[in-house]
Amino acid sequence: MTNALVIIRSLIIYGLCLPLAIYLGYLVANPMDRMSFAVVVTVAALPLLPILLKWHHLLLIASWNMSMVLFFIQGSPYLWMVMTAISLLLTILQQILKRDVVFAGVPSITWSLVFLAFVIVLTAKLTGGIGIAAFGGASIGGKRYVQLFCAIAGYFAITAYRIPKERSLLYAALYFLGTLSMIIGSLAPWMPGGLHFLFALFPVENMAALSGGGPTENMRLSGVTMAAAGVLSFILARHGMKGLFGGGERWRFLPLQFRGGFGINQPWRLLAFLAIAWISLAGGYRSIPIMFIMIFFCLFLFEGLHRTSLAPILLLVGILLAVVSLPFVQKMPLTVQRSLSFLPIEVSPLAKNSAEHSSQWRIRMWEEVIPTIPQYLIVGKGYGIDPREAEMNSAFSDYKSRGNDDDASNAMTALDFHNGPLSLIIPLGIFGVIGFLWFLFASAKVLINNYRYGDPEHRQLNTFLLAYFLTKVLFFFAVFGSFQNDLALFVGIVALSVSVNGGACKPAPVTRVNPAHLPFRLPKALRA
Repeated sequence: MTNALVIIRSLIIYGLCLPLAIYLGYLVANPMDRMSFAVVVTVAALPLLPILLKWHHLLLIASWNMSMVLFFIQGSPYLWMVMTAISLLLTILQQILKRDVVFAGVPSITWSLVFLAFVIVLTAKLTGGIGIAAFGGASIGGKRYVQLFCAIAGYFAITAYRIPKERSLLYAALYFLGTLSMIIGSLAPWMPGGLHFLFALFPVENMAALSGGGPTENMRLSGVTMAAAGVLSFILARHGMKGLFGGGERWRFLPLQFRGGFGINQPWRLLAFLAIAWISLAGGYRSIPIMFIMIFFCLFLFEGLHRTSLAPILLLVGILLAVVSLPFVQKMPLTVQRSLSFLPIEVSPLAKNSAEHSSQWRIRMWEEVIPTIPQYLIVGKGYGIDPREAEMNSAFSDYKSRGNDDDASNAMTALDFHNGPLSLIIPLGIFGVIGFLWFLFASAKVLINNYRYGDPEHRQLNTFLLAYFLTKVLFFFAVFGSFQNDLALFVGIVALSVSVNGGACKPAPVTRVNPAHLPFRLPKALRA
């Protein structure tokens, strides 16, 4: 009987594998299109299914800040979007089969995201639908709807499991260091031709360099800047400002530590932080130093350093660095000078003019967009873009004839206003603003409670997540923001905090003793 079952099982396996192998051989032998390549990759990845079933939550968090795209899937979605769908699907299946999934979500955040998703769906319905051009839609820009839905779904996928206490630093490291994948897109001018296939997975940021233009002195390495910002964030999340300057720690020869959580030993920690901070200026973005100055200020207050003897030391170190470095600013690369051009210092005229030109075309765009707010106040414009509207950019070609570019017109057409409030109220209207503010207030309350009442072992991580979140909120409304891109960032911060702390922490209950139930005792004088 047993032999008969084995034979039947073998026949079934061969009956499935042999036709599949013949079909895959046919696909490989012929020129493959995107669909054929997707089938081959899916079948080749089937042996990895056990790893995916066990580690999908870890892989989702690790991919959240990666720039990797899956080019063989229609629409070329980011890896974190696909992992969100996979992780959420596996979580739902596990809940149906085992019923052992305990969501650590917070009701106030959950309902705010549900309301925001409803506003997005209703706006898409009232403005002509999603219309993804990659799937034959009549309009373009529908990928932004998918990106917003994946960001909302990602919150539920991440908070479906609580991160074990002993692995919280590992998860935090994978979350922040995922930005290192952005470096690949910046290496196009130096990448040998045999490795250009990597740019199918990691989009190149400068197509002119990829086509043989080569590196230039003024090239802005955006991917390097974002990767450096991610590493700086991890150092602060792991060690904090007090640990960054911690003179009381023992110096070690090896730069990295793995026991007790991945980290950087002293004195390499401060040296690495300063070196990476210098590298973060390579992109020429003024927003990077401004953002980290704001994060430092928040951490300085939240860690209570203003009440310690470290405060005057940090002040003296900052003054010393400024005195030593500022006289050499004009000898630095132009991208570094552009990053520091917001300071009241002398920089190269080229760097100053580049920064001023960037600010001018943004202001010119805002002057044209702000009067249209009443038109989209109730029902937003949505994210769908009519191809005919894109063709009307030719009307702005006179900018080029006057020596300017048409960045402002292109940004307006793409709804990329370089301004947080405008990127929210124009596409989604006032109800989108209400939903997003609801989410921000609910998230800030959770992060504050986790900072105050969280586990002492998570103290440093909770402190940085609160400082990082508040900085990004202020940055979104006052400096620079893009709702369709920043929603995933906000969701990732609060979801990581909820998953690490198991929800929203609460103060420990205070037990009060009722004097009426105390045992009767004679006074000491009578007992003597």
